[in-house]
Amino acid sequence: MMSVKKLLATGLFISTIASCVPNNRETGSELITDDFLLTAKIATFDVPVTNKTSDSVQATTGKHIMLGSLKDEIFGEVYSDGASVIIPYSDSTYFGENPILRSAYISLDIDTTLFLDPSQEGIHQNIKIYKLISTLDSTKNFTNSITEEDYDPIPINKGNPIIYKSGRMRIDLTDEYAQELLNTTREEFQDFKLFTERIKGFYIKTDRQKTTESGRMNFLNLGSSILYLNYNMTDPERDIYDLDTTESFSFGYSLAVNNFQTGSSHLENDNPSEELYIESLNGIKGHIDARRLKQMLDTWIDENGYTDRTIILSRAELRLPYEAPEDYTVFDKLTPNYIYCFTNIPNATDTLRFYKPLPEVDYVSNKGVIDRSLMQYSMDITSYIQELISTPAEEIERKFDLWIAPMDSYTDQAGYVYFDFDNTNYKRIVLNGPAAQRKPQLILTYTVMQY
Repeated sequence: MMSVKKLLATGLFISTIASCVPNNRETGSELITDDFLLTAKIATFDVPVTNKTSDSVQATTGKHIMLGSLKDEIFGEVYSDGASVIIPYSDSTYFGENPILRSAYISLDIDTTLFLDPSQEGIHQNIKIYKLISTLDSTKNFTNSITEEDYDPIPINKGNPIIYKSGRMRIDLTDEYAQELLNTTREEFQDFKLFTERIKGFYIKTDRQKTTESGRMNFLNLGSSILYLNYNMTDPERDIYDLDTTESFSFGYSLAVNNFQTGSSHLENDNPSEELYIESLNGIKGHIDARRLKQMLDTWIDENGYTDRTIILSRAELRLPYEAPEDYTVFDKLTPNYIYCFTNIPNATDTLRFYKPLPEVDYVSNKGVIDRSLMQYSMDITSYIQELISTPAEEIERKFDLWIAPMDSYTDQAGYVYFDFDNTNYKRIVLNGPAAQRKPQLILTYTVMQY
């Protein structure tokens, strides 16, 4: 057996021999042409962005109903009403023989409010509840798709209820409407479809501001607003006679429709200068015409002699800077956490369009979150730009246009985070426009190959 000393000596001898072998790192370099040497390059473009009002946008939400109005000197007035279904908590309820109605009321859960002026925090806003006479089906998915023809014009609330703060509020309902609920059959309790064919839900609205005051927006929590039906039940089979009983129904379960309208169309501009206006809901948006963007990129390709070469993007970053606000109190309330790029596709008709974030939002790390230290939004749109470069100019259609808008996020029960067009919050911001010193820019990091 070899001793440890001999092993060490042998190892030292081998390493000494190995260290004497010359290492030429250029060996074989003559076999690789310059065309196959990949060098990262950077190109910066001023973005041809305009201000345009979005078409009728999707208005269904699983978060909350927006009720109220806000006025702003720049963006104008935004107001919103909302609608949702009513469903019973139980599928086995039996009202018994000849139930006697006592009363009915709904407890609304207003979990948050939004106001621009502290003096508006406690203002009184009249609220009215109407009975829906149309079903909330797919034809009602868009803002302004609910009209006065879709609900009974006579309110079903008693008195003149008002909203003046967040929290729970009780609204008593008319006996006529309560009786409609008390007429629910066993079959209707057992079959949700049967129940909603007759009991379609509520449309809730507040009075719009008639003064120059800025107003307040109220957010009604879905699923935690409850309708209570009080009655006396008689059921001889169970030896029950004139029993004081309460049946509960959920309002806003799972899904609702926000019927909002913004007043920022006056900010539309094909040639914005120092400022670029961005608003959620169906308000003013940044808009990039895909054909203009394609032309800009094709011109750059031609000027740099890349026409017959393959451009590989490692990153395409869109930067949208803004300037420090005068009032951080309002800024913090209204500024979106995310701004991202959306495309829209027609739904049923060309004027009803569904806005979707670019697919890469699900896997890129740079999702357009606000950077308060750099005072900018930055988003990764690499896949979109790569596709735009490779698509012939004659095939660029309206569906390629980009809409720059606030983006919302939500987490499902499994912990997965989803991103979508923000149609449940009122957010807005003034970004820097194309003529500003710090302007919107597209930064490409790329390599060029020739096969």
